[in-house]
Amino acid sequence: MSLSNRILIVDDEALIAFDFEMTLVDAGYDVLGPATSLDEALDMVSEETPRAAVLDIDLNARPVWPLARKLRESGTHIVFVSANLRHEELATEFKSEPRLDKPVCESDLLKALKQGLAERAAHCH
Repeated sequence: MSLSNRILIVDDEALIAFDFEMTLVDAGYDVLGPATSLDEALDMVSEETPRAAVLDIDLNARPVWPLARKLRESGTHIVFVSANLRHEELATEFKSEPRLDKPVCESDLLKALKQGLAERAAHCH
């Protein structure tokens, strides 16, 4: 399955998820979601592989790692956003992925997405 041009948003706090969606839409991105649970997000990516993903780490007390692993394997650029950035996986398995501490500044989110997408595009050519 090839990558779509859409950005997946996953956050169990609906207001934050919709705020991220408005930020990305205003910046010209096409959004997949937002998903507010791990299961909902996994269902979405079984239908479509997003170009990038903005992922909260703790989704209703369930870690996002199964989704993050699946997205990474498919070539999706991941930006982690969380109030808790002390997860072992961030220091080991996902050490090269950008992470932003909540509350997230809109410009920081857009910068992390743009940089990652540009790097992925450079590797494809």
